[in-house]
Amino acid sequence: MTTAAPPAGLPVRLVAAGALAFLLLGMLPAIFGVALPGWRAAFALPPGAGGTVFAAYNGGAAAAVLAGAAGLGAMRMRPALLAVALGAAALALGPGWGPMHAAAALAGIGYGALAVAVNRRMLLEGGSRGPALVALVNAVYGMGAILAPLVFLLADQRAGPPLALVAALALAALALTAPEARTPPLGLPSPSPRLLALLLNFGAVAAEALLIGLGAAALVARGLSAAEAARLASLFFAAFVAARLLQAALGHRLPPARTFQGGLLGVALSCLLAATVAPGAGFALAGGFAAVCFPAFFVWSSRLLGPDPRMGALILASGLLAGTLGPVALRPILGRMGEAALFPILAAFAAALALAAALAMPRLARLP
Repeated sequence: MTTAAPPAGLPVRLVAAGALAFLLLGMLPAIFGVALPGWRAAFALPPGAGGTVFAAYNGGAAAAVLAGAAGLGAMRMRPALLAVALGAAALALGPGWGPMHAAAALAGIGYGALAVAVNRRMLLEGGSRGPALVALVNAVYGMGAILAPLVFLLADQRAGPPLALVAALALAALALTAPEARTPPLGLPSPSPRLLALLLNFGAVAAEALLIGLGAAALVARGLSAAEAARLASLFFAAFVAARLLQAALGHRLPPARTFQGGLLGVALSCLLAATVAPGAGFALAGGFAAVCFPAFFVWSSRLLGPDPRMGALILASGLLAGTLGPVALRPILGRMGEAALFPILAAFAAALALAAALAMPRLARLP
């Protein structure tokens, strides 16, 4: 079996290190999810307390990305990989519940900086294949999320071995990554009306997060069993990864703005299907359409906002914020209407967002 070589001028080491970095970044959150019951028992935690370590991880990621957007920190791969390696190694040792929060925050800082650095370098250094490489590393992230629970099961449901594997992979990626030039702090970016484009990404990532976080519960509310919902969640993620791999193969031929708009329209139609005649099929299909939105938007908005690394951090920050606030904002509405209302709400929201994107993106591109 042979694999296509990266485009001329793009270091093989960068492609390998970027893909390896996103594989381990996909593994970490998935490990948290499956490890929480064991940690809860090991540390005698009260119900609901286990999620704080995941919150510390997300908080570290958000802090790193916001610092990068403000020009306060360098978004470089090598320091970020070192932070992930140290954080994952400390989590594998399990020194105590309090220190594990600090370790999770350190790993999260590495995640935030690494996500910005890898996406930016793939796009800028990949030439005409840059958009495809952005889609490829984001697909590898999904593979990591699928791989981690399997490693956890092979390790007799112990979190230490898969976390140690993440630390080892981070060190391997670090060895592959060439040193990057240091840049002085840049300060806050200049205000620009083009930054309004980030609202489109906020909406798209919020819809994706809601499907991932609440889709299975909405299926159960529609009358499916929990086992059926779990199987359909697996199909959702399979469609998600497959769509990003297809995007990696064809992304350089597809206009990113149209891909983003088409992904939103596909989410709208899939959620309409899930809300009416075929909840399972509609939900699974939505995974494929939701998957293409962020990579396409990253490529389009990076061209719109320019190569300044602070702009890449802002793009990622808008997604992190959406993934956090979207489910929080919709929870009270679903509390009144029932979780089955998720699909009709997202169908209307994604359709409106697709229309807004079709109207706004050409106008934003013409702004000075």
